[in-house]
Amino acid sequence: MLTATILWGVAFSAQSRGMDYLDPMLFTALRSLVGVIALIVVIMVLDLFRWKKLSFWGSAADPSSRKELLAGGWWCGLVLTAASICQQFGVKYTSAGKTGFLTALYIVIVPVLGIFLKKKTTFILWLSVFIAIAGAYLLCGGISGVNRGEWFVIACAFIYSLHILVIDRYAGKCDCVRLSCIQFTVATFLSFFLSLICRETWTIEAVISSMPFWVFCGVGSSAVAFTLQMVAQKYLHPVTATLLMSLESVFAVLGGWIFLHEHLSCRELAGCGIIFLAVILSQLPISRKKV
Repeated sequence: MLTATILWGVAFSAQSRGMDYLDPMLFTALRSLVGVIALIVVIMVLDLFRWKKLSFWGSAADPSSRKELLAGGWWCGLVLTAASICQQFGVKYTSAGKTGFLTALYIVIVPVLGIFLKKKTTFILWLSVFIAIAGAYLLCGGISGVNRGEWFVIACAFIYSLHILVIDRYAGKCDCVRLSCIQFTVATFLSFFLSLICRETWTIEAVISSMPFWVFCGVGSSAVAFTLQMVAQKYLHPVTATLLMSLESVFAVLGGWIFLHEHLSCRELAGCGIIFLAVILSQLPISRKKV
C-alpha cells in the first residue's frame, strides 16, 4: 500500500503537466488504456510463470465466480472513472500539493461511510484519522476560498471513498490483477465515450507531446498502484488502508517540490511528520476495542 501511495503522490505532478496538453477526460482515457495493456502483460507473465494456460477468467472457474469478477470490475471501473475525471479537472485548476491534500479527505470519509455499512473501527484508528487530518491541514494550510478546481477534488475524495469500499467488497473474492484490468477497461471506454460527447480537443501533436505523462500515470499510478491497492486491501482494515494512502498528500507535495519547483515551508514539513506519526500509530496494536 505504501508503494502504491508513493506512485499516486508523484503522479500528481505528471497529471498537472499533462493538463498543459490534453483535456481531462482524454488524459484519463489514455492513462487507463496504458493501464489495461500493462496489466494484460502482467497477467500473461504470471500465468506463464505458474505454468497455467492463458485465460481471461484465471481462477474464476465457475459461473458464479466469473459473474462476481465481472460485477466487481464494472463497479470498480465505474466509480474509478468518476473519481479520476474529477481529480483530473481539479489538478487542472489547482496545485499538485493542494490536490493531494484535498484528495486525502477520504481518510475521514471512509470510516464515516463504514458506519452505515456496519464496519466497526478501533479507537486507535479513529485517533489516527484525526491526527492525520491535523497533519494534512498543516501540510497545505487549510482551505480558504475554495475554487472550482478544489470543489472537483473534494468530489473526487468522496468518490474515492466509495471506490475503497467497493474494492473491500470484491478484492477478497476475485483475482486482483484481473479485477484491476477489467476496472481499467471500463474506465478506458467510459472516459473515451465522455470525451467524445463533451467534444474535447483531440490532436496527434498533443497526444505525442504529453505521452511521458500519461504513460507514467498509466503504468505506475494506474496499473501498478491500483493493483497493489487491491492486493493490500485483502489484508488491511479499510481505515488502516486509507491512513496509509493519506501519505499520498505528502508525496504529492514532495513531487511538486522536486518536479514542479513548489516549495515546502516549515509548517508543511511539520504536517508531513504528523501524517507519518498517524500512519505509524495506526499500525500499533495498542487497543483492540472497537467503536
